[in-house]
Amino acid sequence: MRPATSATSSIPPCLPTFRSASKWVVASVCFVLLVVIAGCEPQTPVSDKDPSKVSNEPTKSQKLSDTELKRQIDAFCGACHGVPLPESFPKSAWHEEVNKGFNFYLESGRSDLVSPPMVEVVEWYVARAPRELVIARQDDLETSPKVPFRFEPALTAVELTKANTAVASLAWRPLTIGGKPELLFCDMRFGGVKAFQPTDPKSSLRVISFLENPCHAETCDLDGDGILDLLVADLGSFLPQDHAKGAVVWLRGKADGAYEQIVLQDQVGRVADIEPADFDNDGDLDLVVAEFGWRKTGRILLLENLGAKEGRLEFSRHVIDGRHGSIHVPAVDLDGDGQLDFIAVVSQEHETIDAFLNQGGLKFARQTIFRGPDPTYGSTGIQVIDFDADGDLDCLATNGDMFDTFYLKPYHGVRWFENRGEFPWTEHFLAEMPGVHRALAGDLDGDGDLDIAACSLFPDSIAGNQIRPDFDAVLWLEQTEPGQFRRHSLRKGHGRFPSLELADFDADGDLDIAVGAIREDEQTPTVGVFWNDRIP
Repeated sequence: MRPATSATSSIPPCLPTFRSASKWVVASVCFVLLVVIAGCEPQTPVSDKDPSKVSNEPTKSQKLSDTELKRQIDAFCGACHGVPLPESFPKSAWHEEVNKGFNFYLESGRSDLVSPPMVEVVEWYVARAPRELVIARQDDLETSPKVPFRFEPALTAVELTKANTAVASLAWRPLTIGGKPELLFCDMRFGGVKAFQPTDPKSSLRVISFLENPCHAETCDLDGDGILDLLVADLGSFLPQDHAKGAVVWLRGKADGAYEQIVLQDQVGRVADIEPADFDNDGDLDLVVAEFGWRKTGRILLLENLGAKEGRLEFSRHVIDGRHGSIHVPAVDLDGDGQLDFIAVVSQEHETIDAFLNQGGLKFARQTIFRGPDPTYGSTGIQVIDFDADGDLDCLATNGDMFDTFYLKPYHGVRWFENRGEFPWTEHFLAEMPGVHRALAGDLDGDGDLDIAACSLFPDSIAGNQIRPDFDAVLWLEQTEPGQFRRHSLRKGHGRFPSLELADFDADGDLDIAVGAIREDEQTPTVGVFWNDRIP
């Protein structure tokens, strides 16, 4: 969903991570927000092409040994992404999944790989796959009678005039210099960029702009005129598609409080995130752009600010990474050298968290923080934060996207990647959470360390598994000892929340939790707030 990104609060990353078409599918994503299994491209419906044309099925006497077959599978599937793990699907699913993988290769246009016999590949995976994917119960690890949160809807469909909004990102930001923060959100289904005060939502709700499918909005003073602007990542379509309808949009703030809509970059794929930063140290703001795309489109772009010409800002486009699937791209000085770097979540079949270290001259060296073990790992975003208070930046990450396969995965959850000064970073698994889409860290209980709030998003139907009442839609993890957490459920059942924000919305001294929904029923608010009553 979006930065959150899964960096800031939003991919997600947006729902850019949605990879398959359904009434919920948006992107991956964000922030995102879109993915692949055993082939060289992300998930699509099964082709009607005959996989036997590339499989060259042997006779029984020619059947490959397990060792040789595994070697061929690794070479074929691992040529452009991680090799799928047998335990990522039940036995009953592998014939379809392998068939899709071969079809992806047929449709990719590549002809440089030797394909193993498809029938034997299916047999190999079925023999090693579990009969079913077992998801542990999501009961609280320890029940506390003193959970200080109460839930209230902040905005209902009636107040927004649209029943089925899809809130891709939430951000608590002042929209004027010196002004009070407002809860800024993007509705990627109906195109609204809006803001309101959670303590008075009905009278404070205002429409900032309407775009096609806004996914994430970030504040900055792009032109240096002393008035805050908004940068908006526009997907260009609600459903995931390969197209050039995405856009980087500048909502230029005006002295009267209105906004001028200026397209800085169009004719690109679905854009999930934009982060402003001075990457070349020339005194103005450049833009790093997560162009999620879908299957054949998508990159990470850097828009170099060339300054104003004839009264308009001009930018030069640099392609930093050619992979599709980027969700979040938060800018940080990761190595402390005075030059801004950025971290990217790249989903789809890549499933990596990568650091892009600034080498000067708008050149970046890529280092892998984490690589997912399976191409259907389901990355949904990151938050970059010093989680262990040791003076360097870590990553809080989530993986719970099931719109590519519609299967719940036992490894969905919240993870902390600890920066120990070398790559890759050290992984800490903090909590299982099926469908988790966003997690943010903050001191929710006021004891001086960082706790975590997280939310989940499920498709209406899940293959092989049903949504269970013990699943958490919203939870918070209380840090009781360094690296040790107690689980508290705030809302159970069908998760419909891709976006999340933590802030002291009522200025009473403690952090509250806001969640944004993909709304499909009257019981789910467009934005809901869990008010923290820890401080009376």
